[in-house]
Amino acid sequence: MSDEWIAEVSWAGEYVFLGSDRAGHTVVYDSGEAQRGISPMTSLLTSLGACSGMDVVAILRKRKQRLSSLRVLLTGERPKHGYPKPWRSVTVKYVLSGEGLDRNVVEEAIRDSMAKFCSVAATIRPAVKISHSYEIVTR
Repeated sequence: MSDEWIAEVSWAGEYVFLGSDRAGHTVVYDSGEAQRGISPMTSLLTSLGACSGMDVVAILRKRKQRLSSLRVLLTGERPKHGYPKPWRSVTVKYVLSGEGLDRNVVEEAIRDSMAKFCSVAATIRPAVKISHSYEIVTR
């Protein structure tokens, strides 16, 4: 095995694990029993949301859109019985606000993120059906 690891996961007791990268950033994982961290399956959803969210922010900035907030809401469907229980479908909803956001630019940014740029989406697709929507909220 190479010494050039990208990530490490260490057991912290019970069903709790600590995931870290080479820079020392840490994520707490939990099976749900101890409720001390995020579950690995939920973490996959948050990774998708963060990956795509970063793309959307970058694209909107490049297109001179004045984004003031972005939330990415995710849900998914998994089998109720049997193992493993992979995500079969994931729904992603972007909730954006900002001064004068152009709907066409927002739609293009989201579409391009999901189709071209988000590596997490590319990794889980085609096994997982990913659908998305968005809402522009005015304050």
